[in-house]
Amino acid sequence: MAQNSSGYFQDLYEVGADRSLSLEEKIERAITIGRDRLDLAYGVLSYTAAGEYEVVDSTIESGEYAAGTVYELEETWCRHVVENREILVVSDADASRYAEDIARKSTGLQCYIGAPILVDGETYGTLCYSDETPRNRDFDENEQQFVQLLTQWIGYEIEREKHYQTVESQNERLDEFAGVLAHDIRNPLTAAIGYTEYAMETAPDRIETHLETVLQSLDRIETLITNTLSLAREGADVGEREPVKLETVAQEAWDMVSPANATLSVVDTYTLMADESRLRQLFENLFRNVAEHCGDDVTVTVRGTDTGFEVSNDGPEMPESVTESLFGGSFGADRIGLGLLIVERVVSGHGWGGTIESTPEETRFIFSGVGEATSAGEVV
Repeated sequence: MAQNSSGYFQDLYEVGADRSLSLEEKIERAITIGRDRLDLAYGVLSYTAAGEYEVVDSTIESGEYAAGTVYELEETWCRHVVENREILVVSDADASRYAEDIARKSTGLQCYIGAPILVDGETYGTLCYSDETPRNRDFDENEQQFVQLLTQWIGYEIEREKHYQTVESQNERLDEFAGVLAHDIRNPLTAAIGYTEYAMETAPDRIETHLETVLQSLDRIETLITNTLSLAREGADVGEREPVKLETVAQEAWDMVSPANATLSVVDTYTLMADESRLRQLFENLFRNVAEHCGDDVTVTVRGTDTGFEVSNDGPEMPESVTESLFGGSFGADRIGLGLLIVERVVSGHGWGGTIESTPEETRFIFSGVGEATSAGEVV
């Protein structure tokens, strides 16, 4: 007798809730649960994105269709699942329209139910259950929903593991980048600051003014290196917060980047509590993104809101892969680049919220949960 769908769901929930299990162990248990619940001989998880039928995990311990074996996708039942991206149900192959299917002859399987596994919207492979003997009844609705639920859950687990590995890899690259900053940039920077200070002692007044600007820029570079090291190695909370005027820090960042292709407009501003240096870093990276990717005659607008502030531009629409990846999206840090990653880290370090909306007419970075500083330096 078929079990109701709530019973199936309970089985899967217990596997997912067990935090002691690795991804491989969870998948193995899920496949076994499906095989037992459907009362079939075999359960197989495949990877098909490379064009072949590679068995990733299987209830078959050795021989054909054991884990690690590879077959021609076109000779399997799963090819229908991959082609149509939907569940395939065959209770009795010889009594169905698939009686002459190549998979019937090549696999010897009379009974099959399988569904696609999607990862990041693309077909990763299939999860299927099968038997050499026909089933004495059709797969009912609950059983079909159960198989689809299993594939959705496995796809989610694979996707989460993939994104976790992506973030780990990105963190390793950031740490390496931090080392480069510390070793290859700080040494000549220290020399440049020292020589500039020495030159200022004997330079005429008109030259000293220019050298003072150089020294300020060098000091700013040193601060950026320190902050980037902190972002790469710690990536968590920001430093001490103080009242910061939005228009002031935005203008300072604009002057530092000096994008020749754009103009800045600051409206509806206010004073907020923030780590001023990190906030300036956020603006600098957003403005640098405009300089590098937005073409000519762009207007950038910084605007205070009831819950924070926005930075918008009327340049071209951002790629969907970027907008979906930023601020904890579904793809991971490798899609957005170091500049926007730093923006994301500054936002999360402050405990703010961040969203991005992009159309052909305008791109808006929206920062919320910021709060306005009172005269006493508190956030309201």
